[in-house]
Amino acid sequence: TNCIFQTWEINDSEKAFTELIEILENTPRIEIIKKDKNYIHAIATSRIMKFIDDLEIKNLYKDNRFQVKSSSRLGIYDLGVNKRRVQTLRFRLIDIYN
Repeated sequence: TNCIFQTWEINDSEKAFTELIEILENTPRIEIIKKDKNYIHAIATSRIMKFIDDLEIKNLYKDNRFQVKSSSRLGIYDLGVNKRRVQTLRFRLIDIYN
């Protein structure tokens, strides 16, 4: 209840991965702490309580898919914050292609 994991199918995973990095870099309270050719690890800090959540994205180039995981470091329930974060990232990525 404090984590979400999704697999996204993407048409051009290399281009989408670059766009996703740009989205994360321009999102308030999200900091990329590790970035490789096919992996991103970022942390998201909540506005008021300053809780830290981990956001991990793996690009599966061969399958044109992303594996996306967002999870809270503390607690057993996140009030749906991680699910909303992942959905928002997905919608922002979709908006770039439309």
